[in-house]
Amino acid sequence: MKKKGWVPYPRYIFRKEIALSLIKKYVPAGSRFLEVGCAAGDIGITLSKNGYNGVMIDFSDEAADETAGNLKREKAKNVRFEKKDFFEIATDEKYDLITMFEVLEHIEKGQEAVKKVGGHLSQGGMFLFSVPAKAKLWGASDIIAGHVKRYDKEELIRLVNDAGFEIIKFISYGFPWLNMAKCVRDRMADRALKKGDGKGRIASTEKSGLNPPAISMPSLEIFFNKYFLFLPMKISSLFNNRDWAEGYLCLAKKRDGGQRE
Repeated sequence: MKKKGWVPYPRYIFRKEIALSLIKKYVPAGSRFLEVGCAAGDIGITLSKNGYNGVMIDFSDEAADETAGNLKREKAKNVRFEKKDFFEIATDEKYDLITMFEVLEHIEKGQEAVKKVGGHLSQGGMFLFSVPAKAKLWGASDIIAGHVKRYDKEELIRLVNDAGFEIIKFISYGFPWLNMAKCVRDRMADRALKKGDGKGRIASTEKSGLNPPAISMPSLEIFFNKYFLFLPMKISSLFNNRDWAEGYLCLAKKRDGGQRE
C-alpha cells in the first residue's frame, strides 16, 4: 500500500507477511472477513485486493481518518470501514474470518473478547490474531502503547481453547530481529515517559498502530519494506516454532460445539 503518514514498521511487516500466507492457505478467496482494530486499514485493503470481502472497524478517530484516506487512495473495493467498538457489533453478524492484530493486549476482558469472536464466526470460521508475547518482557513500550498485558504461551492457548477454538497454527515470530527492535523501542519509550509524553492508556490505544511519535524512527523508514526485510524474515522463519520471540501469531478454527463447559 502506498504510504502517507502511517508507515509499516518491521514488526508489522513480519506479521503481515505471515498472516497473509496463512489466510491464503486456510481461508478460500471470496470469504467474508472482519478486521477488528484496523488502524490504518492496510490489512483489510490488502485482503480486498486478494479476493476477500469484508469490514474493518476501529473506535479511534485517528484510525478512521487514516483508513478513509487509504481506502480512497487505493481505490479499494469489496471492503468498507465502520467506526465502532468491537463489543458494539450486533450478534447476528457472521464472518468466515475475523482478524485481530495487536488488539487483545489492549482489552482488560480478553476472555470475553475471544468468546465474542466465536459468536460472530460462521461454523468452521477462522480467527487470526497476534499479541505481544511473554509477561517477563513487559516494558516502557507497552505502557506508551496502552497495553494491559503481554500474553504467555500457555495462557493464550488456554484462553483460545476455552473459548471454543481449535488452534491450527501457533507461531512465535520475529526472533531475533524483533526482540532486538523491542529493546530499542523500550529505551525510546522510557525516555518519552520520563519527559511526560505518556497520554494514558485509552489515548495511547487510540494511536496504537499509527506510528506514535515517541517510538518513531523516520531516518530508517526507507528500509521498512518486505523487500529489504526479505532475508531477515527468511532467517527468522527458522525459529517460528521456538518460543523465543516477543510476538505471537495464532490461527484458530471455530470448533463444533463451541465453548468448553
